[in-house]
Amino acid sequence: MGSKMTKLFSRSSSSSSSSVSASSTRAFILIPLYIYPDPGAWEPLTTAARRFPHIEFIVVVNPHNGPGEGDKPDENYVTVLQQLRDLENVKLIGYVYCSYGKRPTKEMEEDVKRYQVWECEKRGCGVTIRGIFFDEAPASSDYVSYMAAASKSVRGILPSEATVVYNPGIFPDYKYYDSADFVIPFENVGREWWSEYVRDNVKKMPRELKERSIVVAHSCEGEEKERILADVRHERWGGHFLTVEGGYERWDGDWAGYVGGSDEDWDEEERGCCH
Repeated sequence: MGSKMTKLFSRSSSSSSSSVSASSTRAFILIPLYIYPDPGAWEPLTTAARRFPHIEFIVVVNPHNGPGEGDKPDENYVTVLQQLRDLENVKLIGYVYCSYGKRPTKEMEEDVKRYQVWECEKRGCGVTIRGIFFDEAPASSDYVSYMAAASKSVRGILPSEATVVYNPGIFPDYKYYDSADFVIPFENVGREWWSEYVRDNVKKMPRELKERSIVVAHSCEGEEKERILADVRHERWGGHFLTVEGGYERWDGDWAGYVGGSDEDWDEEERGCCH
């Protein structure tokens, strides 16, 4: 989901954070917020969060392929992050890349520490980062311990209830779910959602892991967004982000319609409720 460029992608009992959890009855929206926060640039998110208070938003912030070198992001970021901080259905998590297991864990830990400093009103910006989004996460069993160590460091630096998300973008070894709250087993163009590889893996995946998994589809065409969103509800996926855009640096032209269509519970049949 990431690129080496300037960009903006558990559970907490805090009243100022989301109550996102695997026990929810509907999917949340994960937003890789890679749009630079010029005045008004993030308004579609703040508007949607206020209009749809029942939808949980996990928002990935990423000022510079991570937190950057300073104790806080620039003033444009500070302004909008403080606005998002006060929305109860928004959880802010920080971006950290893994280079598919090649990046030293010490470097990733230093990124997490810089995000932690943001909480300080004096040195930082008074904004608490409530989890970490590990991009370019590995998928093979060879790196299970590597990612478990990364998650452990997150929970030792950030609040213990910090949300940890792994993004391998493909279906990983199930052992990764032992150390993450949520995993992204699909990040691809929309049409690939119905590929044999994806459908076979979906059939094999236990329902409890689907509820802790996130679907990310870009470059959606025609009615692909609506069809994928219907599958998200029917198959009980934990979260999603669907867009017609080829990347994550512009808002989808039908962003408001997409969010509105997300304001529904999982299908009752999948929860074993018959009426």
